[in-house]
Amino acid sequence: MSASKHAVGFTLLLLFFCAGSSAQTIEVQAETGLLDEVLRIQVAGLRPGQAVIVRASMPDGEGRLWQSHAGFYADEDGMVDLSRHAPANGDYSGVNPMGLIQFMDLPFAQRGPRFHNRPFEPLVTRFSAEVDGKEVAAQEVTRRLARPGLVIRDLRAQGLVGRLFLPATPGPHPGALILGGSEGGLSSEPDAALLASHGFAALALAYFGAEGLPEALEEIPLEYFMGAIAWMQAQSEIGDKGIALLASSKGAEAALILASTHGDVRAVVTYAPSSVVWSCICDHPDKSSWSYQGQPVPFIPAGRDPTYRPPANFPIRAAINYRYRLRDREAIARAAIPVERIHGPVLLISGTDDQLWPSSEMAESIMERLRANEHPFLYRHLSYEGAGHSSAKAYLPMAGTTSAAGGRLSLGGSVEANARAQADSWPRVLEFLQTALRPRSLDN
Repeated sequence: MSASKHAVGFTLLLLFFCAGSSAQTIEVQAETGLLDEVLRIQVAGLRPGQAVIVRASMPDGEGRLWQSHAGFYADEDGMVDLSRHAPANGDYSGVNPMGLIQFMDLPFAQRGPRFHNRPFEPLVTRFSAEVDGKEVAAQEVTRRLARPGLVIRDLRAQGLVGRLFLPATPGPHPGALILGGSEGGLSSEPDAALLASHGFAALALAYFGAEGLPEALEEIPLEYFMGAIAWMQAQSEIGDKGIALLASSKGAEAALILASTHGDVRAVVTYAPSSVVWSCICDHPDKSSWSYQGQPVPFIPAGRDPTYRPPANFPIRAAINYRYRLRDREAIARAAIPVERIHGPVLLISGTDDQLWPSSEMAESIMERLRANEHPFLYRHLSYEGAGHSSAKAYLPMAGTTSAAGGRLSLGGSVEANARAQADSWPRVLEFLQTALRPRSLDN
């Protein structure tokens, strides 16, 4: 893609003149204004070694003001560049050009819920530079989940519930089916919008927890997902090179089963995957999560580690119970997903401190199975030390990504590790899918 053709430069400079000094400026540059883009944040016009505090603030979809700050000493040119300089103090450490975004938080009294982003409303971030306790420059930057001009179509046909996101450029485009996790509904919309902004025809598919679909994640037919793939293949805007799957958590479990069963799946990307089929998330945990040809897919039944009984009102680390159930070798043999049957490359992404389920260990089991069967396509596991279950793709505040359900359920990881995993994994996902599906350039 040509950066010049699609660039939206943010170059407004507010100047402040001090006696005996040059003008201080803050400049924030972005090529496209997408939420997954790295910003270039610079402060200039300082004296060498002069202290400056850079602040950022951004309201979320509920009107809460998230904030961050970092203090720097200017270099020999009187410059602070967040892509090159680490802060001396502040909310993050080390060189991180997006640290002011990722490490935003709320005042103590408001902490708890994670950042609430209404998917298709722009986010406005205010950056400011402060010298000797006075604001000397400020700039606002607008970032969006979706590139302007995306075509969005609701899917309510053939029993399917979803939303298709198409690039503004002429097709056909490479197709990607996007599945969320146990939260249900159309939770995969943001990922689909981002992928469409990068040239993919992306279908966010609900498979339970939406009108017209089952209320619980219980024996969901694999044929439902197969029907979604067939529907995508019938659309003139989608190319004929196969469909990629991008999925998270329970959706990742479904994606690996589906790719092992359906020959038209060209590539698979899974965040926090499972190597086995688990029991349903429903009122009857003696049932499978999935079915195929009218029969439940073999699964590992529910069970609790008898040594794990946290005190009342303490966060639950569900991974302990999942790991306990993985001790049943016979159940694993019955419920293992035959990933060696996948007709394409596989990318697995996990955190070593996933406390919802042991995704990093299960991803390694998938890798072992692919190696043992000499899988003829590329397969890779991106394992992030200290990261948890969270699967953010865009640059958003990471506070709240270590827990869910109002803090009752631990997702694991630290804000720092989750932020590193987000920044490193998403560009690799895009590169992986672009290589696997060879999407047409947005310039063509």
